[in-house]
Amino acid sequence: MKVSILTCLVLSTFFAKAQYIKDYRREGDRFYEAADWQNAAINYEKYLTSKKGLGKENLDYNPYFVKGTASAKDATVKTKKTVAPKDVSLKLVNYRIAESYRKLSNYKAAEPWYAKVVATDKESYPLCQYYYGVCLRALGKYEEAETAFNNFLDGYKTNDDFSKKANTETKNLKFIIAQMKSSEQKLFVINKMQEGVNTTEHGQNTAPFVSNKTLYFTSSRPDTVTVKKEKKPVFNNNLYAYKSGEQPVKAGLPTADELHQGSASFTPDGKTVYFTRWAKKGNKVAEIYKSSANDNGWSEPEKLGTDINASGYTSQQPSITADGKYLLYVSNKPGGKGKLDLWYAPLDAGKTGASVNFGDAINTEEDDITPFYHLPSKQLVFASQGRVGMGGFDLYQSKGAIGESWTEPKNLGYPINSQKDEQFFFSNDDKFLLKNFYISSDRGSDCCLELYTGDKLIKKWVTGKVVDKKTGEPIANANLKFVNDKGATLSPLTTNANGVYFFQTDPYSGLSASASKEKYEPSTQSIAGDYNIDTLKRDDWALTPIIPPPPVITEEKPLIVRFAFDSANISSEFEESLDSLAAMMARDVNMKVEIGGYTDQHGDEKYNLRLGQKRADNAKEYLVKKYKVDATRLSTKGYGECCPIEKETNDDGTENEAARSINRRLEFKMLKKEK
Repeated sequence: MKVSILTCLVLSTFFAKAQYIKDYRREGDRFYEAADWQNAAINYEKYLTSKKGLGKENLDYNPYFVKGTASAKDATVKTKKTVAPKDVSLKLVNYRIAESYRKLSNYKAAEPWYAKVVATDKESYPLCQYYYGVCLRALGKYEEAETAFNNFLDGYKTNDDFSKKANTETKNLKFIIAQMKSSEQKLFVINKMQEGVNTTEHGQNTAPFVSNKTLYFTSSRPDTVTVKKEKKPVFNNNLYAYKSGEQPVKAGLPTADELHQGSASFTPDGKTVYFTRWAKKGNKVAEIYKSSANDNGWSEPEKLGTDINASGYTSQQPSITADGKYLLYVSNKPGGKGKLDLWYAPLDAGKTGASVNFGDAINTEEDDITPFYHLPSKQLVFASQGRVGMGGFDLYQSKGAIGESWTEPKNLGYPINSQKDEQFFFSNDDKFLLKNFYISSDRGSDCCLELYTGDKLIKKWVTGKVVDKKTGEPIANANLKFVNDKGATLSPLTTNANGVYFFQTDPYSGLSASASKEKYEPSTQSIAGDYNIDTLKRDDWALTPIIPPPPVITEEKPLIVRFAFDSANISSEFEESLDSLAAMMARDVNMKVEIGGYTDQHGDEKYNLRLGQKRADNAKEYLVKKYKVDATRLSTKGYGECCPIEKETNDDGTENEAARSINRRLEFKMLKKEK
């Protein structure tokens, strides 16, 4: 009798524990059906842990059919019945745990579960190889990720979104590696915001917006409520307000028990806020509401009309332009590319006009979300999964005016983007897009988006060359002066022997610059601030040479250039005479000139004739090369020692060196013009 009682107790304990295990499985399926990924993963893992402890295979539970949760490739067996077939493998639980963590963006937790499915039953779950690659890429395991994506493409022969995305991911990996090596990463400092704004306990922190020196953001934080006579934390998404040095507090918008709310944007006067609401249970379609400031805080939220909130479709993430003229938002309603697209609608006295899709220049076949328009620089920033980037959602910028054309979107690059997700961008700088900005990123979290700030560039360099406008030759020792937007003068510079200048400046400040050099006209330029590159290479800065008024040159009054003894080189002190001649010939295109070369009376007569000719030829070459004077307008002749201007011997028979110097010369004679 005692043995029977003991046996009953053991069996009842066994079956009670088995029932608990089944309950974990049922709870996991129930939460998975409700898209409660956190609780689904927790219960599935409890189920597997408890089952392993019993070690009995006959405890497999046949789950009820899960409605509308997973894709057609989620399960091994597809049925429309409300009861699943028998012998559903535990591998389905492994796959759903992986899926749950991935949908929470907890790639670290998801990766080993996908690895398990890939190793044991990837044929039944063809997408696991793709999602395994996504997790590896997000964790910075780029070579392993590339192998996973290539293995997926080798075995997956369907031409659909997943094959397209896998091909894009392989391109992303190349982009990531290039970005990690790029000098662009030195330009910015990205910092996670402090504890209090970001919470380590749970949930998302997104959608930054600054109004009246207050940072508004959305966050999922616990509200303690009573459930079945027990106090239990319930996580609600709300709009929070933060001022420097204080703790964030709820922004005070009216709430509804059955609705989450967040992703807000204020009108320029701060008196109207547009924000997103969505149901906590059931149909989780998001819609956009607005509320106005009044004496009691904020008015009861009013849902926008059907042109914004199309029935049955999501509309979310409102963003008001700084001039209050447009409402930008995100929706998957008809008229777009099929998934989440960027839209805009004009605003007039709080009323919205007809919505317009941003079009193919901006939207892709994947999700495009979180729009922000920076009015001073006329740039749109948004997050997208449909372009080559660092993986997941990346932030992109495009220049243009709302309602007009847009440039090809450009990835903002690392470190603004990372190999994980970046969404929501905000900057209220009155000139530059990427100065003191905010982003949401999960780069520092296993699961959730957090708020980050971006600081200005660490350094900025400007370089260029000063050249002669006529010849293109570099000008050494040119004097440069730079004054920034605030009127501060930088240290003066001079160009080096190659005409090059190089200096450091504030990356966001524009500059007015001036250059001067003896014998050149002074010149000024403006240099705009450019935060996208660390070294700004300027076009050549050309200075115009000053040509002195031309002298009167006649047969009776020649222009003279003198030489050192036994030299045919034209010294710099006499180049001005040749420059003057060039100016005169430029003004009178019919002028022809003979250049005569003379020597002193030292040396052999034949030698002096050759030296005189060389002097004349050098002068001609100077005019042709520097000023492009037509060579046919210049004739040369070496006269040698024939015609001294001064007597080279004194009365006492000594040499007169000053006279010899005068006789070593060039004479320029204007020839008679042809009739």
